[in-house]
Amino acid sequence: MVGDMDENNPFGLQSIMRNKIQADRAEQMKTSSQLTLGELILKIEQVSPTYINHKEKEEDKIVKYDFGYFKPTFLMSWRGAYCELAIGYSEEEKDKTVKDFLKELKEAIGKTYQGYKGGDFVMGKNTPIWVANYGEYPDTAIIDVLEQEWKIILITAYTEY
Repeated sequence: MVGDMDENNPFGLQSIMRNKIQADRAEQMKTSSQLTLGELILKIEQVSPTYINHKEKEEDKIVKYDFGYFKPTFLMSWRGAYCELAIGYSEEEKDKTVKDFLKELKEAIGKTYQGYKGGDFVMGKNTPIWVANYGEYPDTAIIDVLEQEWKIILITAYTEY
């Protein structure tokens, strides 16, 4: 029975349950509109990171959410499932450029994040992306990216886990 408590034991109960949950989630994501970290990166790489303003000067585009005046803040483990990634939101946060946001997303691949109640979780290209602040676990997922003249908008939708 000691082996069942050892999370490094591939035949232990914890490992078996974790593998089953991961397999079920991967199957669910096949038909979900929710973006993964890799998909979000690809979509943002396809937009122009700059625009020409009314004074004919080149400026960096910024990133916004599709609700209120909210902007993305920082990446963290999502409280709903610690092995998934959340991007925070704020009205007061300084505008984030497309270039800086894309850099943060790319740096998240292979990075370890701590879960809300502990544990270390490595994020990858197949990690689903949520919108939530620290300690929250709403069912708000990022499903698309909309490019506009001076900004990109992260499109969100209610998505069940």
